[in-house]
Amino acid sequence: MDIDGLHNVRDLGGVPARGGETAHGVFLRGETPVNLTAIGAQQFRARGIRHVLDLREPDERDLDGDGLLASDFQHSNPFQECVPLAGSAIQGDPIGRVHSPEAIADRYSAYLANGSFRLAESLARSAWSTSATYVHCAVGKDRTGVVSALLLKLAGAHDDDVIDDHLLTAERLHPVLVRLGSRPAYSHLANPDWAAQQPSGDAMMLFLAHLRAQGGARSWLLHHDTDSETVDLLALRLRGELTTARNAG
Repeated sequence: MDIDGLHNVRDLGGVPARGGETAHGVFLRGETPVNLTAIGAQQFRARGIRHVLDLREPDERDLDGDGLLASDFQHSNPFQECVPLAGSAIQGDPIGRVHSPEAIADRYSAYLANGSFRLAESLARSAWSTSATYVHCAVGKDRTGVVSALLLKLAGAHDDDVIDDHLLTAERLHPVLVRLGSRPAYSHLANPDWAAQQPSGDAMMLFLAHLRAQGGARSWLLHHDTDSETVDLLALRLRGELTTARNAG
């Protein structure tokens, strides 16, 4: 998606899901918006994004900020929710240094566990909105990939299509990491292990198996206090099957 200042933003729409495909303009995924230019910020707003789900850790946000959207967030336009998934200082996160698909999948499962009820609550808010939600971490690959996979599975996407979406990030990874590595919050990325940084289809496949062992995306949301009506509504929004617009605010 062409957003000035950002390299890795895409719509979760267009993924095959339960006899059709996911809807455009419901969830967008990507990198930190800190590098948006003034033009990019206008493009961002023009996309109808009124909800931003920030998966970064507090230390990342403190050091790196929110760029040109900071003042918008202060006025809740768009509304920013911060739901950290790493559970530790980002420099200590093993993702990007480990090569084992099993280790990466375990870390992905830990992200989901760390998000827990706060993540479920945030996604529930998106179910009752008619605006677009932007989900991001720093790169827009791993933490963002976990939340995106959860949403795509709720929509009814096949594992292979979820994996294909995950692997798309490889096309945009290099410029994102180079730029992050020059920033104080991400000094540990100054000389990245490029092989370890590549999105892994095997790791995502294993993570999806972990999710399935928990009953799947719908069961995960229900287990985290999301009522069945909201879960069903979110699935309908993701598939573009709502016949009546409903907005919670």
